[in-house]
Amino acid sequence: MKVVYFILTLIYGFLAVLRRYLYEHNILKKKRLPLPVISIGNLSVGGTGKTPLTIFTAKQLQKKKLKPCILSRGYKRKTDETLVVSDGEKIFVSWEYAGDEPYIMAKRGIPVVVGRERYKAGLLALDTIKPDLFILDDGFQHFQLERDINILIVDSTNPFWNDYLIPLGRLREPRSFYKYADFFVITKLSNLTQKQKEAFLKEVEKFNKPYFIANEKLSGVIDKDFNRFDFSVLEGKEIVVFAGLGNNEQFFNTVKRLSKEYHFKIKEFISFPDHFDYKEFDLPEADIYLTTEKDIIKIDKENVFAILYDFELDDKYINKICEKINCVHTNS
Repeated sequence: MKVVYFILTLIYGFLAVLRRYLYEHNILKKKRLPLPVISIGNLSVGGTGKTPLTIFTAKQLQKKKLKPCILSRGYKRKTDETLVVSDGEKIFVSWEYAGDEPYIMAKRGIPVVVGRERYKAGLLALDTIKPDLFILDDGFQHFQLERDINILIVDSTNPFWNDYLIPLGRLREPRSFYKYADFFVITKLSNLTQKQKEAFLKEVEKFNKPYFIANEKLSGVIDKDFNRFDFSVLEGKEIVVFAGLGNNEQFFNTVKRLSKEYHFKIKEFISFPDHFDYKEFDLPEADIYLTTEKDIIKIDKENVFAILYDFELDDKYINKICEKINCVHTNS
């Protein structure tokens, strides 16, 4: 089986290199939107923090009185149609038609348009939302659209230089393709010991790329109507924890830490596949059910809460972006 995986990895790697080569050498044409485009992505599959970083970036730009619009594929949604999910104030479609992650972004008050062709989605946004700039969600491998900034997320618990191409590993492109990034954003550094952090950051320095560290912020919990509560609502409760993420174990470990701090009992952990739709599922009896934002939007059940998970980065991060794209209004 290892031999088969190795052969498949070689084939996959060849195709990944070929695809990048064709676009970088203008054999396959890229399209450009008339506004700045910021791409946020990674080299690997699975959860590295793209959604919280995209939300953080958009909210910081909004604080600068700009109107960013997120362009997302809308993975596993019910239609391939290009749709305006939100104009930043009103949400026009359900999560089934938006995709779970774009819907979460829309719930945070950010304009979002979904479509397989991000260029076409951008044109629709220009006509309807009239943004100042675009943020390309999960855009590192979306070569069809020109971008002004390429931000590469690096998961410190599983950095790309220790990983392998699919199917032997989780990489969507060869490690060397980090070179197409303008800078790195480091995630999950708090999960490492001090010695591991020092070794990791020493390794990062070798790539000669500017980098910024994203600090995780757990802001409390929300219910299915997105009402906010402090973590104290969990105290003394018997809780069933469930998730349908790319990396459920990471979320479960976070809940374990919270249980010690807020003194609640974890009855059971239940793991579902990534982007699970929860149309048919049963949960054991519990005082409270605890999950993620990505999951709670799909559930109409009482006593279900989701942890609010955000990133915080130094002001130098958004200043670096503004240096490259000149953060000024393009619309009145």
